[in-house]
Amino acid sequence: MSFSRNLTPLCAALFALVLTAAGCAKAPSSDSPNASPPGAVTTNSTTLTPAPDSGTANPPPVGVHCGTERWPVKTLSDQDSGSVNFTPVQSRVADLRALAAPASLPQSSRITPTEVTVYSVTAQLVEFKMEDDRDIHLVIADPADPSATMITEFPDADRCTGAVASDHAQEMRTARAALVAAFGQPSSSGFTHINGTATVTGVGFFDFLHGQTGVASNGIELHPVIGFTASSGGAVPPPSTHSAATGTGTSAGCDPAYPTVCIPPPPPDLDCNDIPFRRFTVLPPDPHRFDGDHDGIGCES
Repeated sequence: MSFSRNLTPLCAALFALVLTAAGCAKAPSSDSPNASPPGAVTTNSTTLTPAPDSGTANPPPVGVHCGTERWPVKTLSDQDSGSVNFTPVQSRVADLRALAAPASLPQSSRITPTEVTVYSVTAQLVEFKMEDDRDIHLVIADPADPSATMITEFPDADRCTGAVASDHAQEMRTARAALVAAFGQPSSSGFTHINGTATVTGVGFFDFLHGQTGVASNGIELHPVIGFTASSGGAVPPPSTHSAATGTGTSAGCDPAYPTVCIPPPPPDLDCNDIPFRRFTVLPPDPHRFDGDHDGIGCES
């Protein structure tokens, strides 16, 4: 037998050995139970699998149901909120009360130009209360005419639907916190008289007239309030059968000339030094003559 004939069986055996080795090194198929998942990185001893991506962000806050009528507009969560100009326009309570009332009040859209305008007013504070919809209802008056009142509202942007998801929720929270810091937490059972002045900034809003305390005849409000700075004042003790001015018993009650505080009518004739109140509303005829400059505010200093 020649040398070339002897190599043939040897080559065949070597070729078979190579094929066997290649089959052992073949990676397991995707159907194999030991197959690595797509995207896995394999090392000599460990398979590293990327963590799944949920693909979802944190859901936006929702809040609880607090109010209904024109609620999206009241909480800056309506479809027109992006058209509001947040550069404040300086105004007065009397000017806002003079605006023409709209013919209709749409539930979820704004009435231009008033409801796309932010107003800032310096006003006399009258009284406030926590409403059923968790708004703080603050009555303010024109310093030149204490009988000219209007409503301002501070939504609860920590809890109430619409307000919590508004782009301006933080401004609502800050304004509400400033009011409470200056005058305390309002009662939900009745209005608390407060005394002093403040600058109140909020979005113009027309509400339905339903006998609200302090409502303007055209239904104008600042709602929501997004800024509040107290200048002076504090909460006023509720009237009692004892004179808040003198501490002595009186059967005469409180003189209606001073509607935000309880001061008995004369006699005796009282001076500012005889009472604990400052910067309160005075109406004619001012029997104690607390309002020396006749601007509707008593005992200003």
